[in-house]
Amino acid sequence: MTIAQTAAADTTRSPSLDATHELVIDTARVTLDCEGFVTRLFFVRLPEDFTADQLKEPGIWRKVQASRKSSFRQFDTVTLVAYDETWLAEATVVRADAVSAQLSKPRITSIPPRYNRLFEDALYRVKWFGAGFAVERKIDGHRVTSMAANAAIAERDLARLYPAQVGA
Repeated sequence: MTIAQTAAADTTRSPSLDATHELVIDTARVTLDCEGFVTRLFFVRLPEDFTADQLKEPGIWRKVQASRKSSFRQFDTVTLVAYDETWLAEATVVRADAVSAQLSKPRITSIPPRYNRLFEDALYRVKWFGAGFAVERKIDGHRVTSMAANAAIAERDLARLYPAQVGA
């Protein structure tokens, strides 16, 4: 087999395997929730399109482990929340070094969908963006307001996108 054939064979591997190896959790997504005498509790908001199966890959924590303030140690507890908040997982760090962290089998909990739908009109919709609520333009999917702490503030921001009626 030539070098070109080997390179071609490498590109035909399953895309999910390659995507898993390239996926790295950013340190901005990791928050230290509580620090005890021996162990710590972390809260992690996962990136969009992240699956629970990808938690098996220890290399995804490469950036986290390189960080001084958010690196995991053995026996730390990690709560991981999906981007769209449809599930969360709780796991314990069983092994950790400078470039990776291996989690125990996570306990996955499904979060039921919202009973009340988020507000939308003909042009805009209020949408969850992983770190807060914001208004999205329906035509192109562009976020047009800044993040808000709750849906009510995002609805108020949506109303402010329209011109105010003067003298009516």
